[in-house]
Amino acid sequence: MTFGPAEGATAVMREQYKELRREADRFDRNPAGYARRRRVVELALAILFPIAIFAFWQIGSVNGWWSRTFYPAPSDQWRQALTRFDKLDLWGDIWATLYRVIWGYFWGVLFGLLFAFVLGKVRILRKMTEPTLNALYTIPKITLISPFLIIFGFKDKPIIILIAITVFFFVWVPVQHAVMTVPSSQREAADSFGASSWQEFRHVTLPSTLPQIFVQLRVAASVAFLAVFGFEAVFTPSIKGEQHGLGYMINATRASIDMKSAYAGIVIAALLGVIVSAVISFVGRIATPWADEERGGGRA
Repeated sequence: MTFGPAEGATAVMREQYKELRREADRFDRNPAGYARRRRVVELALAILFPIAIFAFWQIGSVNGWWSRTFYPAPSDQWRQALTRFDKLDLWGDIWATLYRVIWGYFWGVLFGLLFAFVLGKVRILRKMTEPTLNALYTIPKITLISPFLIIFGFKDKPIIILIAITVFFFVWVPVQHAVMTVPSSQREAADSFGASSWQEFRHVTLPSTLPQIFVQLRVAASVAFLAVFGFEAVFTPSIKGEQHGLGYMINATRASIDMKSAYAGIVIAALLGVIVSAVISFVGRIATPWADEERGGGRA
């Protein structure tokens, strides 16, 4: 039997509807089980995708598809990382970078959230400070290294402050917008019940903005790592006569054409970023169980 254009389209739509209906039935019968199975599949895909990339990289390097000197195989990077752990202080590089990131991230998030909530609620302060803050936002932070070294000394403090400034803007701007766009109906409901400013913040503003806050905390963590690697490549403080930091190590090994060490440092840096992002996501799911996007419990 043959179908005309209209009949064929109708048949296709009917099959699509049946498939959607079966999907909906599976979800409705056991939504918790459906969500659990889906998270397992998504986690498996998230793990298998980078494994596939590294497998392709390994095969290409071993078979000479590209230069193994400049693009060393993952197995070469792994052996080089173990060598650096054994013979060089790679743990010192990792710890120095984490120390700078943690403190810079902490202060940047703290002041970013403080400014976001205060300026988001107080219009006169927002209008007074926004032009200046926007002007500071556009300044490349790496250009501030030289004056900050003179002002704060040749230790970790200048890098920590620069990371904090970088993180501050990535938290302040979107979270302030989230505070300003809290539905007016929710605020009016709080006012009608005679809620104080603190109660409105606790029960209206904070729950409404918390999902967005955790999204920005993840973004800010990635930005903090990007910033520290850039700053360490330009200036790395001397600790007991030695310079430490993953950014410094990557830049130094790249300059000496030690590509195995450079790529090993890059992979370690990426793993640190993934771990920190995963921790923030986990905390966000616990802190915002009502947020479907973060919880991943929907069907989309």
